Amino acid sequence: MGAQRFINEFKPANKVFNLLAYLQFQLQYSVAKLRDWKDSQSPAKDPVPPARLRHRVHGNLSRASYLEVGRNVAKDIADLCRIAGRDFYSFTDILDFGCGCGRVIQNFRDPAKPCNLYATDIDPDLVSWGKSNLSDIRWSVNSHHAPSPFNDNSFDLIYCVSVFTHLDEDLQHEWLRELQRIARPGSTLILTVHGGHHIGALDASYRNEIRQRGFLYITSAEGRLKLDGLPDFYQSTYHTKEYIHKVWSQYFDIVDYVERGINNDQDAVLLRKPKREESTLG
Repeated sequence: MGAQRFINEFKPANKVFNLLAYLQFQLQYSVAKLRDWKDSQSPAKDPVPPARLRHRVHGNLSRASYLEVGRNVAKDIADLCRIAGRDFYSFTDILDFGCGCGRVIQNFRDPAKPCNLYATDIDPDLVSWGKSNLSDIRWSVNSHHAPSPFNDNSFDLIYCVSVFTHLDEDLQHEWLRELQRIARPGSTLILTVHGGHHIGALDASYRNEIRQRGFLYITSAEGRLKLDGLPDFYQSTYHTKEYIHKVWSQYFDIVDYVERGINNDQDAVLLRKPKREESTLG
């Protein structure tokens, strides 16, 4: 057992490790709030959520990094649409599933373009900030479990960044079925996963486990020591490319798998809902 697995699975070590991380975060958070106050004295070009919400979405307290990564991911989404044979703005109804505060979708706002932008997330605080600061997007809160608040066949483009990187296998199947329901026949979907780049950073015992199953869900911090403020079920998940092709193809056609296709970090899975629906997992 490597050090990484020991810390995750040996409870006393896990508590000490996460307590130290919590104390370090509180210090960094205090500094970030002070910087936010100083920055608030000058008008900002782009709206940026407060430090606590920024960290929940971004895993980082930096305002500059929040905006930069949002722009990078939006560019990558547009590039992936082109791989699928479409321009981003050729879609009519576009959903950012797991939108956070709108870090990505805010970069697609363009009054000259006719598409409708939708954003949904499980966190009401993130959605509330988005509604107040990015009013030209149609916001909603969805439950941890399906169904979402949308009708069948609502969207011709759905992208989902850093959501399936955190859910256990049962929830993944539940939400794949739901995305299949709300996507229109022939629609494009872009979902991200922790692939080979992230798997290579795991302990050898974890790597051996994921080679056998193709899927790995690791639980670390919980409760007050969970720094992102998200529910305890929201942990760290890893997929092999082979697993994606075997399992996700039961819901969608797999158009492409782009390693490190999102911000040179997470792998991007480019999917299409068949125009003629076929039977899938029930």
